[in-house]
Amino acid sequence: MFLLNIYETIFTKEGFEVKTAMNGVDGYELAKEFMPDVMLLDIMLPGGIDGLQVLKKMKESKSVNQIPVMIMSNLSDDKTICEGMALGANGYFTKSQFNPDDVLRNIKTLLKPE
Repeated sequence: MFLLNIYETIFTKEGFEVKTAMNGVDGYELAKEFMPDVMLLDIMLPGGIDGLQVLKKMKESKSVNQIPVMIMSNLSDDKTICEGMALGANGYFTKSQFNPDDVLRNIKTLLKPE
């Protein structure tokens, strides 16, 4: 919850409209409802559906499969990172290795028109 509040504050100050969810089911529903420009997704989520399952479900759904998804997790093993990227994540941040400014910079780069 602490990190969620930090990122919500930082992105809001940068002019982003931020929607937050406390579990995977709500996150998926918010994505369908609001069609965000990007989604930050943790892997370890309460409520019976983890972030990798959310990502898989999103990429299988025509309504939300084009939303860029950046995974941000404490899980840093190669297997998990590879699985997230194979499922269609646009990037993977290990929470302990990136600070909020790094994440913000990467999101802005991802959203820049080519």
